[in-house]
Amino acid sequence: MAVDLSKVAFTYNPNKKESKNVYVLKDINLHIENKGEIICIVGHTGSGKSTLMQLLNALLFPTKGEVKVDDIVIKSKNNKNLKYIRKKIGLVFQFPEYQLFEETVLKDVAFGPANFGLDNPEERAKKALQLLSIEENRYNKNPYHCSGGQMRKIAIAGIIASDPEILILDEPTVGLDPLAKEDFVNLLKQIHEKDNRTIIIVTHDMDVLWNIATRVLVVDDEQIVFDGSKYDLFKNEEYVYSHSLDLPNIVKIMKEIKNITKEVSCL
Repeated sequence: MAVDLSKVAFTYNPNKKESKNVYVLKDINLHIENKGEIICIVGHTGSGKSTLMQLLNALLFPTKGEVKVDDIVIKSKNNKNLKYIRKKIGLVFQFPEYQLFEETVLKDVAFGPANFGLDNPEERAKKALQLLSIEENRYNKNPYHCSGGQMRKIAIAGIIASDPEILILDEPTVGLDPLAKEDFVNLLKQIHEKDNRTIIIVTHDMDVLWNIATRVLVVDDEQIVFDGSKYDLFKNEEYVYSHSLDLPNIVKIMKEIKNITKEVSCL
């Protein structure tokens, strides 16, 4: 499947007078295929990252331009194809408690596949929970009795159980300590490697990006100002800082070692 955005613009408060519209995004052109990429979307706070993410999942609809999923044009919330699109493109919010509502973990994870009319929703839920290393003794517990990290995994399991072709996560490592963050990144790599699923991550964390991204989108000035590899992005330090980003710690260390080596060679 493919997702295409063509000349997309979005404002939260459209006005009949075009000159008064304040756009969050403008002239967005983007092509994503389900070919096993791990795409990180980065940008300063308020740059439009989360808005772009919600346009991809049809939670928001473009004010101008066209969003197309598998040749289906996303037009409005009355579009009969929205259920199909949201099955194909699964979205996990930053705060997992927003997505959990059933009385047990198993019921919550099974809700998605049951809602989409998939066969054996409970078995699909169990496989997703096993993939995310959720112990069986938690299946009949209330998800709100789990830790924040466990709730995050349960929310992801609830999306994966419906077998989306593209998985989108909004700031999935926010609030995690360094060890938990490393474990979570490894979990995402495991999910990706299992079936070469395309994963899109909205993040502020350059270390997470460095560890996992195969493609980077930088959003700034209401547009996508960079679409390429992390190596091409971070080799231009001035460009990185000009868009209110930072270098990953490993890149900072490498630069420091390079500077020290230069100093030593001059002795």
